[in-house]
Amino acid sequence: MNLWQSFEKENCSLPDQGFSLHFDRGIDENLRTLYLHFSRWLRSRYVFPVHVSVYVLNQEKVRLRNGRLAYGSFRWYPKRSPRIRVPSKPESELLEECPLAEIYVMILSSFVHELTHYFQWVSALEQTDAVSERQANYYRFRIIEQYFTETNEKERFFPEG
Repeated sequence: MNLWQSFEKENCSLPDQGFSLHFDRGIDENLRTLYLHFSRWLRSRYVFPVHVSVYVLNQEKVRLRNGRLAYGSFRWYPKRSPRIRVPSKPESELLEECPLAEIYVMILSSFVHELTHYFQWVSALEQTDAVSERQANYYRFRIIEQYFTETNEKERFFPEG
């Protein structure tokens, strides 16, 4: 099953409730703009049947309920909108090792990873955590690559290639 494809506007008859972005202060302005452009593309292409709030955090990692640190989280609640938290402050070690453009793509891919968990939840998939993680990792760069292929955003945001 192609999870993301089943939520493409032409394949999905569910109502579209969309998602909202909430940015912490201090998020790099170029990264913020990239998030906004990428989100506009996602909204034009996919249906989000249950509204989800996305928090773009000015931190390197988020703390999960079990105390571990992670590069993102998806949580759902019985009586309110589910939430995605994506830490979007580049780790200092990465800044020394990788071009900023590559770091931005890694951050956006964490966003896609968590959106995949959202689609799994909406679909009520019954699968193990390991399978869910493999599926989310499968889509993380494929959706980003699809975005850059269908738009000219890669040249706009990363002119050096």
